[in-house]
Amino acid sequence: MKSAQPTSLGIMLASLILTATTLLTTTDAHSATWRETKCTLYQENRDETRAAMPANATSNAFNQQEDAFIASGCTERIYVCPHSKAELAYANLMSIKMMNAGATGSFLPFVCEGGLQTDQPTQ
Repeated sequence: MKSAQPTSLGIMLASLILTATTLLTTTDAHSATWRETKCTLYQENRDETRAAMPANATSNAFNQQEDAFIASGCTERIYVCPHSKAELAYANLMSIKMMNAGATGSFLPFVCEGGLQTDQPTQ
């Protein structure tokens, strides 16, 4: 099963790149701002990524922080801090997806006020 993960991730990233490219090339001057577009992409990627995860993979605090980021229209600096391996893996995957869609790292909410402090070793 481990060998299928890189292949699945590659397929997901390729489809995301194609989708993002289509969205970006069809945007005109009267459409949403780039920040609104990024927020929509974030929500779509979030829904897709979370659908493939176990139901309780992330904590209530993590979920509430991410919900607050989205509720702000992805405009407020809300710290969504991963504390578990599952949360860190999710944050890393979302970061890759969003950067492939053209969002910079500064758009993403995955920050811990005092730096990354996971409950478990990351390696």
